[in-house]
Amino acid sequence: MPKILVVEDSKSLLEKICKILQSESFDVIWAENGAKGLKLATKELPNLIISDISMPKLNGYELLSELKKSATTALIPFIFLTGKKKLPDLRKGMNIGADDYLVKPFNVDELLNVVRSKLKKQQLSKESFDKLDALVEQNEYSLKEASRMAKIGYWRYNNQTDTIIWSKSLHQIYGTDPKKGVPEIDEILNFFTEESKQKLIKATLNLVLHSTSYDTDLQLINTKNEKIWVRNIGEPLYNDQNEVIGRRGVSQDITEQKLARKKIEEAEEMCRLLTDHSNDLICLNEPEGTFKYISPSIKNLLGYEQSEFLGKLVFSIVHKEDLQSFKNALEQKLFSGTASEAFTFRVRHKKGHFIWLEFLSSPVYRNKKISYFVTSARDVTQWVVAKQEIQKYQTSLQELTTEITLIEEKQKKEIAINIHDHLSQSLIISKMRINELKKNPQLKIIAKDLEFIEKHISTALKNSRKITYDLSPPVLHQLGIIDALSWLLEEIEENHKIACRLNSSITTLKLDNVKSILLYRSIQEIINNAVKYANASLITLDLDKTDLGVDILISDNGDGFDTSVLQNHNHSGTGFGLFTVQERLKNIQGKCTIISKTNKGTIVKFFIPLKK
Repeated sequence: MPKILVVEDSKSLLEKICKILQSESFDVIWAENGAKGLKLATKELPNLIISDISMPKLNGYELLSELKKSATTALIPFIFLTGKKKLPDLRKGMNIGADDYLVKPFNVDELLNVVRSKLKKQQLSKESFDKLDALVEQNEYSLKEASRMAKIGYWRYNNQTDTIIWSKSLHQIYGTDPKKGVPEIDEILNFFTEESKQKLIKATLNLVLHSTSYDTDLQLINTKNEKIWVRNIGEPLYNDQNEVIGRRGVSQDITEQKLARKKIEEAEEMCRLLTDHSNDLICLNEPEGTFKYISPSIKNLLGYEQSEFLGKLVFSIVHKEDLQSFKNALEQKLFSGTASEAFTFRVRHKKGHFIWLEFLSSPVYRNKKISYFVTSARDVTQWVVAKQEIQKYQTSLQELTTEITLIEEKQKKEIAINIHDHLSQSLIISKMRINELKKNPQLKIIAKDLEFIEKHISTALKNSRKITYDLSPPVLHQLGIIDALSWLLEEIEENHKIACRLNSSITTLKLDNVKSILLYRSIQEIINNAVKYANASLITLDLDKTDLGVDILISDNGDGFDTSVLQNHNHSGTGFGLFTVQERLKNIQGKCTIISKTNKGTIVKFFIPLKK
């Protein structure tokens, strides 16, 4: 229960008050004068004091004044008992610090009501102070930890007392021992480099003489021989009358920030050097394409000054044939938000001619939104011109290849015709003559010789026909490529004993003479390679026509091979034949793909586009 101290010089009234309070289970202590009441209050620290005003040795006013002087008793609730009803007397007690008063005579309820009210208020205040103490303690701890982590120390100098205070964190910065106290001023100054020492002396004199605050970065070497940078802040120290009584401030170890800032500055300087001296064009663009920055290389590259482009769009100097594709590229990188592939376009030089630029662009984000694009561009005019020349050369080579192929086919056809018209005809006539001679009875004696000759003439006739078909198959020119391929597979099956299958969704395929010859020879080359090198037991030819063109699939179940050897120009074997096939197909805008694995056969895919 709460402890209540009653101080009253009237014995009867003292006993009455004590009995009333004890009947309510309060813990009651008492004193008959102010002097004893002060001793009891200091010793017992009651929850509430009820005191008369007019008492010997120490009156109520004096008792309350003494209690207020001590931090342990200053907050104890205090109630005056008084027979004085004059307002000045009551005000005097309240001004000293009394919490309430009871005017004699009073009844039981009045006493208990005021006691309970003050005890309740005191309990609430105690709880509030406990919470406040906990909060203060927590904040002090947080402040100390924050100060330690941020490497911030506090200092204060009071002129009136000639005392200087350093926080523990400040001692840690200088490497000094807090137990030995604050170093002398000369020792403190000797920590700093000569330049920083002079800056600190000047700043301190201005603070002392003119009350001018300062905030400066200083370099020092502490007792641990560590070279560090500190940010030193100083300001005047004022009293309650707004008079300067000293100075105070903070010091922060900013070595890490200085080193980081130095690295950033060095990196920025390197970037500046790269952008200012690079032959490539380096730009910062707003999302819509406006130049935010452009490197000085614009002068060497395009003949323009930087100022001619800042805040402007580049569209005015882009070649009209490239303008739309350039805008599309800008939109693509804006909406995709990713680094775009290299894009090549023509830009007008200040002198009027066009050069080719290749540019790459990457987005830079802020708050999850594209802030600007970093773009680099380089002059690729020589490369583009060289590429165009190579393309022209390749085109002329392809035309030459086609021309050579047609000439070759023409010669083969002429040879085939000559063999058919002359050699084959002669052999047929010779065979007919032998048959006539065999019927002559007079020549029976040489019948065996005639049969021998006839047999060899038949063999030669068969070979001549084969040569004729190999040189220029009549079926290709007369019936078309589908029948020619069917005949080719039958020949392979008959002559090499390899099973061949033709799967075609096409009955007829209308191709001009050049395409027919080049496609037929390409397929023939692939099949002949399979016959010679694959050790295959089955060759399959699939033909399928789509809206875009013809898909041709040539597959075998042979040995297969490592297709990486096709990239090696020094390899031997089928490589040159495959290269020839690819060149033939290029001449008719066709494509060739080879898929093969060792011991798993080979698949060759052709695609031939058809005109609609």
